[in-house]
Amino acid sequence: MKKKLLLTGSVGHIMTNVAIEAIKRGWKVIGMDNLHREGVIKNLKYLQESYPDDFEFIWGDVRNPEDFDKLPKDIDGCVIGAANPGIPWSIDYPRYDFRTNAEGTVNTLEHIRRCGKIPTVYCSTNKTFSDIINTIPIIEEEKRYVWGQIKYLGSSFDPLLAGMDIIDGFPEVINELFPVSGFGKYGHSMYGVSKLTGELYCNEYHCEYKLPMVILKMSCIFGLFQAGAVEQGWISHFLKTIGFGDGNITFFGNGKQVRDVLDARDVARLYMDCIENIDKCNGEIFTVGGGPENTVSLIEAIEAIENLTGEKANIEYKPPRSADQKIYISSIEKVKAIMNWNPTIKFEDTLRDMFAEYKIT
Repeated sequence: MKKKLLLTGSVGHIMTNVAIEAIKRGWKVIGMDNLHREGVIKNLKYLQESYPDDFEFIWGDVRNPEDFDKLPKDIDGCVIGAANPGIPWSIDYPRYDFRTNAEGTVNTLEHIRRCGKIPTVYCSTNKTFSDIINTIPIIEEEKRYVWGQIKYLGSSFDPLLAGMDIIDGFPEVINELFPVSGFGKYGHSMYGVSKLTGELYCNEYHCEYKLPMVILKMSCIFGLFQAGAVEQGWISHFLKTIGFGDGNITFFGNGKQVRDVLDARDVARLYMDCIENIDKCNGEIFTVGGGPENTVSLIEAIEAIENLTGEKANIEYKPPRSADQKIYISSIEKVKAIMNWNPTIKFEDTLRDMFAEYKIT
């Protein structure tokens, strides 16, 4: 009999890729989703038609404890993927954001606890790190920001030093030890706070109830099955708007913000590696992204998309949003060492695959 994997938020773009990876590895997937987000019906239809024997969908909303009564209890693993992922949405509707990301996580954990001690992965974000990241010195180049040399070393700055990999005085990446506290001065965004709350609950359920648990703090994940809506990934939104829409793009700031980027198929492999090898990673927190070899600024992403599509963007500039990190680049050394995992798909290759997908949908 096949093992059963429960996915909440099961037809969002990341969890759709996780479902496909799990099924390829011989699992049966139980998917729970409230179908709230744009584009997910298409993903649901794809999974149901492509894997009728191995994907079972159950409508449910993680905010409602009673909806978990519909789910089977004989499951062998779980990925907590249900979330409100948008910063603007979280600012406009903080109660909805909290109920989904924090309360919904507790409801999921309670269901898992009734199922037994099964491997669980929590889908988190780099936004749980506070806005103190913007106190790191920055140099402004033509198309991107880069971190500058750290010339001040004091006790108040020590937590930052522990949370960065530094080469010759220059920060290279953010690692798992970077502060989540804002020290009373720096925010996270409402979204970051609700996801951090979910992280803390996952840790407590691991410590108190001995639930096998891994937390993945993800950077910019993009790829197939992403709808291209404003709130659902900036790269997919840029690609769909420039290649198939009116080309009107808004930059909050000057477009030199930098992220490390990772194909959702690569992160799906990691999710399943953690589920299937929980003894290696139980209790761990990993920062996960493309790492320093896979970074792109907004300006550079626009140029790549224009070259791919042959279309031009019309860019409107607005003031930077609160708690927007100017640079975020993940350290992936810990996850590489423990899980023997590496990104394999390049930024340009993912863009081409997404462009081809949008052409036929």
